[in-house]
Amino acid sequence: MVAYALAMIGVAAGWFGPIQILLPEQAAHLAGDSGKEALLALVTAWGAGASMAANPLWGMVSDRLGKRRPIFVAGTLIGVAGLLVLSAADTTTLMVTGWILVQVGLNGPMAALAAMIGDQVPERQRGTVGALFGVAQIIGVILGTAVAVAAGSTTPGYVAVAIAVPALGASLLIISREQPVVVAGRAKIHWPGGQFAWAWLIRFLLNLVNALVLVYLLYYLSDEVGVGDAATWVLIVTVVNVLFAGIFGFAGGVLSDRWERRRVFVAAGAVILAAGTALMALVPVVPVVIAASVLVGVGWGAYIAVDMAVLTHVLPDPETRATMLGVANVAGTLPQMLAPVLAAPIVTALGGYRTLYLVTAGFALLALALLPRLRAIH
Repeated sequence: MVAYALAMIGVAAGWFGPIQILLPEQAAHLAGDSGKEALLALVTAWGAGASMAANPLWGMVSDRLGKRRPIFVAGTLIGVAGLLVLSAADTTTLMVTGWILVQVGLNGPMAALAAMIGDQVPERQRGTVGALFGVAQIIGVILGTAVAVAAGSTTPGYVAVAIAVPALGASLLIISREQPVVVAGRAKIHWPGGQFAWAWLIRFLLNLVNALVLVYLLYYLSDEVGVGDAATWVLIVTVVNVLFAGIFGFAGGVLSDRWERRRVFVAAGAVILAAGTALMALVPVVPVVIAASVLVGVGWGAYIAVDMAVLTHVLPDPETRATMLGVANVAGTLPQMLAPVLAAPIVTALGGYRTLYLVTAGFALLALALLPRLRAIH
């Protein structure tokens, strides 16, 4: 499980180091202050679109092969190649190409790691292990952001992240034995019923909340809050956020297994996320932003504590587990594409960051309103 967590940290570092620091700085360098939001929106939208298609495809290939390790290795190599392309990118085309490669590639190990939970973890322990999956992702956010800040500029930052991703994943390949997986062959995919649809939609909305908080965080802190060294403050806010998310995520996963309850954690997460993002909207000063980041971290932690447990509960068919988890992961990647598309016009023409984060709070409350539909989960 330590090796599993390290691998997930590496994948998350490969995603969030670029998203929070490197891509925004690169966009500002190429497009200037007047065009940075539009360029970042373009690059992240193309990448998220590629990611949305890639994850189910990686999962389908994994189910057909009956193996997870080849998918893990192939995807990691493609993702590293994309990071190296970004390190040399001096045009919009190269930025888009590099980020597409990163998104397509890193969805491979993400799909493999998610499927391993369903393959190897019994139902009564999926809250704990699923929370570990989520906590490892948020630790990866800290690592990726810290590496990007420490590198000092985009080129060495991308290279450092490109080294970290396979280095952290190597231990899983060395010590983990491939578990036998039922092969789907050419069998038809039996789609889960309405419960899967509601679980997917709730996951989509809460991931959209998280994506909207992160996508323009650098610009929010520099332009709205008015801090001097925005990149350093992104790191500070991120560390506070993920520290509380990690604590509450892992504790919540253990408690959800013990209590055999999942819905209460989703509900708590949605309410607290709404409170945190509303604070960001209404009081953009440093102490309040730090308090808001605590709330966002607690809320996100409460949700990720049970996220994978909820999804694996509504995916009972082992023959298509990776494929359907890939479809479920679209609910995590689609918000990356929509977040900049939604955020850019709001920030530039429809009320600025106050409106953006109030809308974000509204999405969290909508997820809460949909929770009663998820009747299959206690």
